[in-house]
Amino acid sequence: MNLNRIYFILVLLSAASFAFISFKPDEGMYPLSEIRKLDLKNAGLKIDVNEIYSPGKAGLIDALVNITGCTGSFVSADGLIITNHHCAFGAVAQASTTENNYLENGFLAKTREQEITAKGITAKITVSYDDVSSEILKAANESGDYAKRPLAIANKIKEIIAREEKKNPEIKAEVSEMFAGESYILFRYQTINDVRLVYVPPRNIGEFGGESDNWVWPRHTGDFSFLRAYVSRDGKPAPYSKDNVPFHPKKFLKINPNGVKENDFVFVLGYPGRTFKHQPSQFLEMQQNYQLPYIQKMYSWLIALYQKYGADDAEYALKMAPRIKGLANAEKNYRGKLIGLKRLDIIGKKQSEEINLQAYINSDIKLKGEYGNTLKDIDGVYSDIFSLGVEPFFTSMLSNSAMYRLADILLDYQDEILKPEKDRKTAYQVNHKADLMAYIKELYSSMYKDVDKVILTKIISDGLGYKEVTSLKAYYDIKDKKSAESKVAQFYANSLVRDADKFIAMFNDKPVDLKSLNDPLVEFARLIREENKEIALKGQERSGKMNVLLAKFLDVKRLWQNKAFAPDANSTLRLTYGYIKGYSPVDAAYYSPQTSLRGIIEKAALGGDYPLNKVLKELYDKKDFGRYKDDKLNDVPVAMLYNTDTSGGNSGSPVLNAYGELIGVNYDRSFEATINDYAWNENYSRSIGVDIRYVLWVAQKISGADNLIKELGVQ
Repeated sequence: MNLNRIYFILVLLSAASFAFISFKPDEGMYPLSEIRKLDLKNAGLKIDVNEIYSPGKAGLIDALVNITGCTGSFVSADGLIITNHHCAFGAVAQASTTENNYLENGFLAKTREQEITAKGITAKITVSYDDVSSEILKAANESGDYAKRPLAIANKIKEIIAREEKKNPEIKAEVSEMFAGESYILFRYQTINDVRLVYVPPRNIGEFGGESDNWVWPRHTGDFSFLRAYVSRDGKPAPYSKDNVPFHPKKFLKINPNGVKENDFVFVLGYPGRTFKHQPSQFLEMQQNYQLPYIQKMYSWLIALYQKYGADDAEYALKMAPRIKGLANAEKNYRGKLIGLKRLDIIGKKQSEEINLQAYINSDIKLKGEYGNTLKDIDGVYSDIFSLGVEPFFTSMLSNSAMYRLADILLDYQDEILKPEKDRKTAYQVNHKADLMAYIKELYSSMYKDVDKVILTKIISDGLGYKEVTSLKAYYDIKDKKSAESKVAQFYANSLVRDADKFIAMFNDKPVDLKSLNDPLVEFARLIREENKEIALKGQERSGKMNVLLAKFLDVKRLWQNKAFAPDANSTLRLTYGYIKGYSPVDAAYYSPQTSLRGIIEKAALGGDYPLNKVLKELYDKKDFGRYKDDKLNDVPVAMLYNTDTSGGNSGSPVLNAYGELIGVNYDRSFEATINDYAWNENYSRSIGVDIRYVLWVAQKISGADNLIKELGVQ
């Protein structure tokens, strides 16, 4: 069947499925377009859904911001934002010195003038969206074959983005794939570049429990921070300037300091990252057998290395703190996913589901004619992917070496300057040259060559354990660990990349015969790059096939299960809902859904990741809880547990009660729920948030942030 025919059928089936199939939510992160299909009133919502989102009117979603990969929400008319401590962690680390360590001691601006730049953080606000599926799928279909399909989609997306940003240069346009091969949505964002730190609690509160408690319940972490968005005096986004003024959002969230109790209805708004609930079983096999174990092992090693070098170097430890935190978060997440995949046999369950789906297809002659080979064809694509093993992850892991990354940037630059300006990657276009140079200089200034050499030696030596890696041309003279070490020693002794001035001089818009340089590191990176180009060309065809096959796969699943699906998360604005609810993770144990200050005191006796804040202990001993005491707990509540469907990117999401009031800030999931990215289950899927009462108690009682309490309108 030709692609024209496939596309026509998919459009008809997709339209039919949404027209006649009831929406039966049992999990999901719902796009704005779908929330009216949810029976939120019967679920427990006490406000009209239009108060959450109504096109053309201000709603709760207008209080939401994407904070550089996390979520935040406006909580005052003057652009005050609440998000997680770990979302502001990197900016706080950059603002800190060994003499003035805001990361350890916390930071509070008592006045606007004292607020400081949160480097690396931007605030992105969703302005509007439109469905551009027909435009993109038409271009994809006209590409003629599978190999050209991904490029046709990418080019059409570029065209749409350029068109939208030309109409209004003040917005940033993005096109997000909602369902592969079926649905593409154009989102328009307002990006605020001047974001400042307002209040960050001390590290022994904001990171209490450290990695010991990460992805774990019960939890006692005060994972919150406050930022502020600034704009120019005419209300437009602008770079930092002392003349800028606080941004006035269309909507900000009202804080409810009275708390919640078990079984209360809650909903979460935010920008969850990538989930993979609609992928076939083979995708999970690839994750379980290749990606997760390889990366988890390497991240674990990198964390130990950074900690070793930081043990006797306070400046290095401060600089690497955000890097270690990010790696540790991912490493434990991957470890949890590996455990969950095996313990819950998610792959086996998906395989059984696909056997039943095939039986359903075979039971109807028309379905068999259209979908009979879909699952078989998907399996064929993944057979090719499995043949690559860990190679794609090995080559991406090499970028953990700054020296290797610099060599690869030079190769990329030389490829791109041969292209017309309009066809170059954005980073290599003339008007972005200053940004490129700044990035390169930052790599040099942050590089510790001794550490970098150890990293590259480890990655290349470990590659010897995988035949798919040792078969790469770059490994032609690397036969054992000794020759790997010798090779890396040559890189660091003889490569021009060692010399920042000589290296930067290469970026002069003149093509260079890189082979003639006889540079060992550049040549190694070039061989890796050339081989990856060949792999990528084959990957283009696989991607094109999967774009069509996944669309067919989901369409027939909708027909079989007689329901619509919420699209996988993709960092676009979503709603999820549920209840304050405990769970039983293991036999004979039940975890209640609220923790308190008492738990902090108990854990502090363990030492290690549980340093006790001195002022907190004094206040606890005096039972100075103020208005934030929970009568049932007879204590200040610290964290709460709820059964919403969240993922990475929901860090910092507001947890809202039935009236749309802020009662907590989401920051994590239970260890069992790391598997949420693949499957949600009522028995184990639990999200974790800091109770707003603990936020307010810490801010007021421990840090004396009365100015903040007043701005939040808490009486």
